[in-house]
Amino acid sequence: MRFREELILNIRAPRETVWAAFQDFSSWPSWAKAIKEVSRVGTAWRFRARGQPPVDLIWVAEATERQAPEFLKFQSVPGVPHNLEISGWLRLSETEDGGTHLELVVEGHPHYDSPLLDKAADWYASVFGEPNKLLKVTFEQFKDHLEKMHGHHELSVSTA
Repeated sequence: MRFREELILNIRAPRETVWAAFQDFSSWPSWAKAIKEVSRVGTAWRFRARGQPPVDLIWVAEATERQAPEFLKFQSVPGVPHNLEISGWLRLSETEDGGTHLELVVEGHPHYDSPLLDKAADWYASVFGEPNKLLKVTFEQFKDHLEKMHGHHELSVSTA
C-alpha cells in the first residue's frame, strides 16, 4: 500500500531551532512515542518505529539535498535492509511572529520479505491508517516538544 502524507505545522520556535531539532535524529526516541530507536548507518540514519503488530517499521534514509536551515530532501538508501521505502522533503520558513512554518511531504510504501506479511500490512494500514497516522502523531509530538522548550503550547496542525 503506497502512501503520501503532507503535513503543515506552525511551530512557535525559531526556524534554526526547528532545523536543529529535526536533524537531531538520535534524540527522537526521547520525545516521539512511536520511535523505538534511531542509529547511524554510514551517512544515513536507521529508524525503528512501532508498526503493524507484530512487525516494527524500519527505514534507513539519508539526505539527498540540504539547504540549511530551510530545505531538506531525503530518501531510502538502496540495498540496506528495511521494510519501509520512503522519500520526501521538509521546508521551513520563518513566520512574522518569529516562529516556523513547517511543510513536510513523505511518500512511501511498506514491503516485507514475506508476501503474507505484505498482505497483512496492507490490511492493517487500510483499517488503522498506518503509517500516515504514525507520521502525523510523530510531528504533533515534535511540535509539542519544541514549544515546551520555548514556553508555547498552542497547537495548529493540518493535513493537506
